[in-house]
Amino acid sequence: MIRFDVTSTLSLLALIALASGCPQKQEVVATSGSTEASAEESAVGEAPLTDAEMATLKANFLRVHFEYDRAVLTEDARTALRENAEILLAHSDVGVQIEGHADHWGSDIYNLALGERRATTVKNYLVDFGVLAKQLSVISYGEERPLVGDADRLTEAPNRRAEFTVTTGNEKAASSY
Repeated sequence: MIRFDVTSTLSLLALIALASGCPQKQEVVATSGSTEASAEESAVGEAPLTDAEMATLKANFLRVHFEYDRAVLTEDARTALRENAEILLAHSDVGVQIEGHADHWGSDIYNLALGERRATTVKNYLVDFGVLAKQLSVISYGEERPLVGDADRLTEAPNRRAEFTVTTGNEKAASSY
């Protein structure tokens, strides 16, 4: 005679409940001529990027500038990001690395954190606009990649920015700087 105690019975019932609640894995069958087409592309009907679209993509990802010691988007930055978002919404197979940068004022650690906040602000804006989070990655370079050398705060304004590196498949497009 097999005996079950309360703990064993409850454990068995919990396992059965978990197993029955798991969704079944669905097999995806490619309907187009390409066996490399993803399920998402097949479902949405997206075509691969043409050379002209890639050139447009590269041209439209412009720098986003920030005020001194701030990670808040200006109206000019929002305008540029809306244009970038339209391209990303049209091509869910395109990924963008958002690079946060800072000027040399402040410690290295502070500037890395500021660059991270700037890049994250840009990412959050794009996600709020409807871009898929999986299309976006964030990295901070702090003050390590300046556009202009150490000077006064006005001269170093171009260093306070977010840059974009566009990737699609295995191809890596040029950065916006």
